[in-house]
Amino acid sequence: YRSEKDEFDWTNRSYLVDGYEVFPFGSSDDLPKEIRDVVANNDSAPGKLKKKTGLLWGKGPKLYAERFENGKLIRDWQDDKTISAWMEDWDAESYLLKSCVDYHHIENVATKLYRGKGGRIGKPSIARLEHMNINQARKARRAGSASPEATHCLFSVDQYEKNLIQGDYKVYSLFNYKDPFAKRNSVHFSNMPSFISDHYALPDIFGSLEWLKLSTSIPVIFKAFAKNSINLKYHIISPQMFWDAKKKELEKLRADKGETYKEQDLLDFKKDFLGKVQKTLSNKENTGKFWHSVKHFMVEGHNLLEQGWEIKPLDQKIKEFIEGNVKIWETANRALGSNLGFHSSLGGGSENGKSDSGSEQIYAMKNYLLTGIDIPESIVTKTINYAIKANWPSTNLKVGFYHDHPQSESETTAAQRIKNAV
Repeated sequence: YRSEKDEFDWTNRSYLVDGYEVFPFGSSDDLPKEIRDVVANNDSAPGKLKKKTGLLWGKGPKLYAERFENGKLIRDWQDDKTISAWMEDWDAESYLLKSCVDYHHIENVATKLYRGKGGRIGKPSIARLEHMNINQARKARRAGSASPEATHCLFSVDQYEKNLIQGDYKVYSLFNYKDPFAKRNSVHFSNMPSFISDHYALPDIFGSLEWLKLSTSIPVIFKAFAKNSINLKYHIISPQMFWDAKKKELEKLRADKGETYKEQDLLDFKKDFLGKVQKTLSNKENTGKFWHSVKHFMVEGHNLLEQGWEIKPLDQKIKEFIEGNVKIWETANRALGSNLGFHSSLGGGSENGKSDSGSEQIYAMKNYLLTGIDIPESIVTKTINYAIKANWPSTNLKVGFYHDHPQSESETTAAQRIKNAV
């Protein structure tokens, strides 16, 4: 490694592994793991990301062809038994769902492609695709290569923790869509392009990591507060001369009975006496009762000393403490939602926790379908669409996610509303 100059210096660094120049993913090459840990420990991030995955998934992956009608781009959803059978053979839905999850967490998807055995008889094809753990896959190139582009993928066989040197790894060439059958196995990385970051996408959630860590700490703070705080309501100040006088009384009582005074006698008296004071101040049945004491003034030199019982209510400002931390939590949630481009109403409620109106939810959903899914869909389905084009060069079919477009009550007929209710 070269020494880091700033938090993003890793985007143009590399390290050597057995003749390969490996490009790190994160300042410590563990950004996927860091995002996983931060998200998993947060109370709201997993739900928001799962909701975004569900919104992108819609009714699931389907085949479609595009055409123009009156200057408007139309998707014709179709069924092709040959392509559908190929997808079912290797469970394409499971692969695409895992890819959706990876995209929404880190905006990077890694896929391993397997070439079919038909190449031996002059009929090459891509047999199947396999989702790869993005935490174990790193882009690389041969050391000393003149090209700045990554040409290989180093995949850690063991669960990736720090870097590939710590365990066994496999090397794959990167997939070339212009020559899709060149390698028996190859790896394709599909990701959202990032500004001045050549090899991996810098996910939007990266900017919210500190907010997520801060909001995650709030429940821990509350738990520690509830466990360790002393819930005091009053501060009772007693005069020493009161206890001195009681000590003399107890000593005299013991002497009159021919017994020896013990310090425990005064401790027992204190416990019993303060127990009665506690009962008077805290018992709900004592509402309206009061505590009375007499102050004693004593002259000592030129000073007038005041001695007497004092009971002072304590304000621990618990309300302010809780409200302050809740505001931090709410701010963190707003920052996360804003960073993810996720409208609060799509999560089932507004920022104040109340449900938004139906019209606002429909508007947010329509806006998301118009502007929020095209790029994510193209990234998630990019590899499988390359494979379809390679296997069936003459087809114009692609895989996309089917969505029902929401309609308000005024846009539907009574018969449709009854049908939808059933």
